[in-house]
Parts: sequence; C-alpha cells; structure tokens
Amino acid sequence: MDWLRGLNPEQQKAVKHNYGPLLILAGAGSGKTTVLVSRTGRLISERVAQAQEICVLTFTNKSARELKHRVSAKLGNTGQGLWAGTFHSFGLQILRRFHKHAGLSPYFGIVDQSDCNSILKELLKDVKNSTKDKFDVDKILSMINDRRTGMAVQTEGFDEYHEMAELLAPKFAKRLEHLGVVDFEGLLIKPMLLFRENPDILEKVQNMFSQVMVDEFQDTNRMQMDLIHQIVRGHNNLTVVGDDDQSIYGWRGAEVKNILNFPQEFKNCEVIKLERNYRSSAEILAVANAAISKNKNRHGKILRAEAAQTTGEIPELFILEREEDECEFVVSEISHFLRQGYEYKDFAVLYRSNTQGGLIESSLRRANVPYNISGGTSIFDRKEIKDIMAYLKQALAPNEVSLRRIINVPSRGIGDTTIEKLSEFALKKRINFVDACRFWKEAEVQEKAGESIDALMTFIQELPGKILDYNIGSSPGAKMVELFAHIGYREYVYNSAADPTSAEKKWMVVEILGRILDSFLGRRSYDVENIKSFVDAMLLRDDMSDNEEDPNKVQLMTLHASKGLEFPVVILAGLEEDLLPHKNLGSDIDEERRLFYVGLTRAKKKLVMSRCQQRKKHGTVRPVAPSRFLLEIPKELYKEFPLGARPVSGQERDDLVASFLSKLDSKIESK
Repeated sequence: MDWLRGLNPEQQKAVKHNYGPLLILAGAGSGKTTVLVSRTGRLISERVAQAQEICVLTFTNKSARELKHRVSAKLGNTGQGLWAGTFHSFGLQILRRFHKHAGLSPYFGIVDQSDCNSILKELLKDVKNSTKDKFDVDKILSMINDRRTGMAVQTEGFDEYHEMAELLAPKFAKRLEHLGVVDFEGLLIKPMLLFRENPDILEKVQNMFSQVMVDEFQDTNRMQMDLIHQIVRGHNNLTVVGDDDQSIYGWRGAEVKNILNFPQEFKNCEVIKLERNYRSSAEILAVANAAISKNKNRHGKILRAEAAQTTGEIPELFILEREEDECEFVVSEISHFLRQGYEYKDFAVLYRSNTQGGLIESSLRRANVPYNISGGTSIFDRKEIKDIMAYLKQALAPNEVSLRRIINVPSRGIGDTTIEKLSEFALKKRINFVDACRFWKEAEVQEKAGESIDALMTFIQELPGKILDYNIGSSPGAKMVELFAHIGYREYVYNSAADPTSAEKKWMVVEILGRILDSFLGRRSYDVENIKSFVDAMLLRDDMSDNEEDPNKVQLMTLHASKGLEFPVVILAGLEEDLLPHKNLGSDIDEERRLFYVGLTRAKKKLVMSRCQQRKKHGTVRPVAPSRFLLEIPKELYKEFPLGARPVSGQERDDLVASFLSKLDSKIESK
C-alpha cells in the first residue's frame, strides 16, 4: 500500500520514520491527522510493528476513533488491535488489568467531579470549623488534586483554603479507597504508583508497546509527561505531534516546556516541521505569522498557504463605538456574507470570555439568526444521565456515592432520618453504607422504608440482566428506558420539571441514553461485561460521539473551544486590552497571544476582526484600548474601517436609501 501518496516531502519524511524519538511540529491546518494515520498504517503494513504493539495517546476520544477508523479502513483485519485513546482511557486499561496490585476490586467504579464534590461535602460536615459552610468545594477539590499530582504552587503563607485542602486531602484519598472507586485524577496517579511499586508490571507494559505516539503533545501536563517517560523507557520509539504555537491550556496544567524541551530530553531526536497550511488563505496566514512571531520562546515556524494560495481577500478590522454596536455589527456581517452565497454553518463568531457571547447571542436571537453555542452543558452532565448512570454503576460496582444519589430517586419514602440511621449503624458496626442498607432491621429503620430499600436493592441487582433479556423487537436501550419508566422515574422527571415542554426535553435525555447504549453495543455481544464497558466509556466520554449532521447554524464559541476547528468565515470580536489579553484570566501573555493565533488560524477564506472604543465595566461605560496583539501586526496586512462599516458602492447606497425611505413611509402611514 502506498501510504505516502498525496503527501508533501515533510509529511513523507515523518511517515517514513521508524525508530527513536521524533518531534513533528505540525502548524495549524498542516495535515497532522493524515500524517499520524499514514505513519501508523505504514508501520503495520511494513511489519515494523504489529497493530497491538502500537499505542496512540490522544486528548479526545473523537480523534482516537477517527485514527482507528481510517487505519482499519485501509488495512482491514491487519489493523485490528491497535490501541488508541485518551490518557485517562489508558490509565483505566492498566488499572483494570492489574487491579489486584493497585488494591482495587475487579469491578471498581469511576467517580466524576460532581461525585467528588459530594464526598468532600460529607467530609466537611465532620470538620470543626465555624466558617466551613462558606468554602467553595470546587476550589478545595482543585487544590487537593494539585497536591496529589505534584502541581501545587509552593507558597509561604497558608490561607484558610490551603489549610482545609491539607486537612481534607488524606481523608479524601481514604474515602475513595474505602468506597472502592477511582476519580479522574486517580486514573493517572494510580498507574504511576503501580509502576513505581511493581517494576515487573512496568516492564510488562513497556513490552506491550514497541511504538508510542502522542497527539496534541503541546497540551500534556507534568503527570502525563511522566507517564510517557515510563512506558517508552527502554526503546524510546516515541513520536509526538503538536504545535507549541497552539499551547493554550496552561491554566489547566498543560506545560508548553514539554514540547519546547523535547529535543533536549530525548537524545538523537529528529525534528520535522510541517509548515504548509492547507486551510487558510495566504492573506490570513500573513496576519497569523506576524502575530505569533512576537512570542520569543517557541520553535520557529512560518506557515505557508498551500491550498487556496492568494485570494486577494485581505483580513478586515472594524472599529465600533460600543459593545451594542459590535453585536449589531456581527449580525450585519452575517447578512453581508449570506448575500455572497455563504450559509449560516459557514460562520464562527469567536471571543475570549463567555460574557461577550451572551450579548452577541441576544442580537442574533432578535435578528432570528439560527445559532449554536459550543461548550454549553454536555448531555453527560445532565441530572437525568447522572441518575441512570448511578443505577448502572451501583448494579455493576456497588459504592456509597452512587447509592446515596439514587436511594430516594424517584421518591420511595426513604428520607433523611432513615439515611442518618443507616449511616450511624454503618459507623458503629464498621461496615460500609451499602451493607448497612441490607441490615436495615438491625439499624431500626421503619418497616415501610426498609421494604422500599429491599425493593430498590432487588431492582439494582436484576437491572443488567433485565436490560439484556429483551423481548423481540425491543432493543437493550429501549428496555432500559422502559424499566426506568416502570419504577416511576419518568413520573419523577415530569413532576420536577417547570412545565410540560421542559419535562419532555428532560425525558428525551433518558431516551437518548437508551439510543447511545444501543449504538455502543452495536455488534458487540450482549453480556454484562459489555454493559460494564458502556459505563466506563460513558464516564470517560468514550465512543459517545453525536453522529447527527451539523445543523445549518452560526457557531458561537470561546477561542479555547474553537481549537481544532475551521470555518470559511471567522468573526473575531472584542480585540481590546483587558479582553485579549484578558485582565483576570490572562496572566501569561505568551499564552494569550497563542490564543489569538488559534482564533486567526480557524479562518479559511474570510477573517473579520472587531474592537470597541468604549465598553461597559461594572455598570459604567469607559474608554478601552485596542489589544496589544493588534498593534503588533503591520497595518498593511489588514484593512481598517474606523467608522465600523465598509464604504458603500453606488448601487448599494441607492438600495439602502430606498429601503430607509420605504420604512419611513410605512411608519408615517401607521401613525
């Protein structure tokens, strides 16, 4: 098979690489996925490595799925067994395989952030502190995780949050252990401890994979870097693909130094730069290159347009009076380009912070422009999904967190008094809460509540079997939805909704989960093991892509959410000091500049930028300065419109005047 066909010389060089460390510096729109797929496929077809000896670590399940699909589409069965997934999926696989050594049951559960918050709230109740109710649990959890991963900032003075985090950290770890569950941070921490304490297991894992590849390498944190070091030690057949100019996640632990120092950390490292851009016009790239060149600490790269070459369309900057004008401007720009033949789905409106998005959204709504906001509440974060998942988790890996969530959902007469009695009994007898529920009589729980507990336990125990034991014409997912309707969950959802329309939407979420289950099981065998895989996959957001076609809507999103995407027309709003770079969120100016660069390089054909002269802050309208990033770009690379509008041509002017007079006439007539 010709894995090199259609690739440029630099891409071919990367694909031909066999052994030792390789850093592929893949600029925006330079075809990095194609290179990863082609290199993986070539290694397998030329027998440099078997599929099961290749590990590809990614940051999203979507990119892992795409890679596996594209490789197997060309290789067929030879490509089976290739391991591709996120760092968390990798950690889960290691812990499932070596659960005994990790001190876990084979059916250990996974808890998400909301579960961790619930655990911390419980722990806070036992703390003797008069101000404990005012603590932000999210903040404490974040500080505990920084301590666990070694990313806590060393500080001289300890405030009350540091003290509380220090007090709760060991208790939190103990509680997770007692519950027999692992949180997301633990999916990386525990494998590292496992390797440290069991060198033989580390050796087994190193021998499993003779080739390791990492996508979006600029987004790795210290812990992920340590994990990579561990699994490649011995052969160093490590290929990393990334772009230091797109490293924008420092605020969540990503360390750009991992990609900057890679050639020094790995001896005899080959570095290949992919600088041919297949996305944007030469005019857009000229602005992007000029902007990012101001960052000193970077691997020097200059993007060159390959596909569109020059279009003659120079990027534009519009200066508006106030933010209300900017919102109206966004609407008028969309109308302007629609008249040129573009569709709604061709537009992305990008901004630095969500507050800007709210204002623009209201203008689009008034103008009846269909839009979609990316980065809103995920279906996986909906209460209904979390409730059903808690039932499934409890059926497969009983734990206190899940049981407490569902014990009285839907309402079955098990109130706080009953739960307190069970908790006290568990403490007294030194058993867990799940076991205490089985001994409700001894815990002196009232008969009626006790019978409800028994009924719940029976339902949970039989749930996986009943989902799989479906009648002809009823899929496992449909059966699951029926079972929850039968125990009164549908009625509970309807009763808790504000109106019938929102009730329908809430119940639809449950039905969607049923469809996701059917889609996941697909051609897999219908057994409990695969229901367990489904629960794991749901918690890691694995294999859960929404396959629906993208609707014809304008996309509104933050600059962070836009990474990895591309659009024919990009409107970049709010290019002012204190917004970009952001006054509160943007302490790292280099990273803020990289964020600006990411926004610029999303545009394929048209790039429109805007800024205001005044903006409302804390209820007062104040003058604002243009972003320093704008001032760094040579003026000849973009057209500036100080009055906030393009000069109107003769015909357009006549049309506008006619339209204005027509509206004026109709107003006079109506009066």
